[in-house]
Amino acid sequence: MHSSLKKTFSLSFALLLAMMSVGSLFAQMPEPEVRKRLDFIYNGQAERVRIELPSMQKQYPGDPGVAYLDAILTTDGVTAVKKFQAIVDDSPQNEWADDALYKVYQYYYSVGLYKTADQKFQQLKDQYPNSLYVVGLAQEQKPSPAQQEPVSETKKSDTAEAKPAQQQAVVESPAPAAPDTAAVALRAAPAGKFAVQAGAFSTEKNAQKQVDFFASIGRRAVIGTKISNGRTLYVVSIEGFTNEQDARNVIAELKSKYNIETIIVAR
Repeated sequence: MHSSLKKTFSLSFALLLAMMSVGSLFAQMPEPEVRKRLDFIYNGQAERVRIELPSMQKQYPGDPGVAYLDAILTTDGVTAVKKFQAIVDDSPQNEWADDALYKVYQYYYSVGLYKTADQKFQQLKDQYPNSLYVVGLAQEQKPSPAQQEPVSETKKSDTAEAKPAQQQAVVESPAPAAPDTAAVALRAAPAGKFAVQAGAFSTEKNAQKQVDFFASIGRRAVIGTKISNGRTLYVVSIEGFTNEQDARNVIAELKSKYNIETIIVAR
């Protein structure tokens, strides 16, 4: 009898351990904890979160919130957009999926793939109609001074001047499976490890308008060229950041003060 009770206890204990292991496998990082780390990133403590990341990935394997933090901390645009897209594809019902999809939209818009960006934004509206990104953009304030510039092109609507959600797409070939990674040739760009990329234009004239606007608010921007799907695009970026956080601070400022969407890129 004693032996039977011992076996029962051992079996129950093993079952309990198995259930705990399964629970740990599917544990998700609480949303407030993810948001707390996002606040750290946007307020000068990105390195703190980067140091924490491996332990979070171990504690919450496969968690979309942790994956979102990882993607936010990734400074290579091509790699980052793949990480954001993976969240959308693998966890479409997760609370971070609409955030990730909006980041994908931002990336394609910033590199001048407007047709692809429009497709991503339409996907955002279709899959997440109640997302703050959809509702918020529908109730945006009026465009910033840079966005109010008249557009000289008619068939090729090429503007960071119009709101992203409202602009017509530049004619482009079907969206590639992965972003075009052709090198950007920068003109007279100050040295730095990071840059803030603001937009890509089909004419140098329109790119210069955005450069002039940045100059009016005390930001020096430069124009580079990029070949995408056989077209030359004129890429506007603010260069010369020696550390990542300085670039992120400018991104936050441009969004909050001027409603301009930008991305961080490593040089």
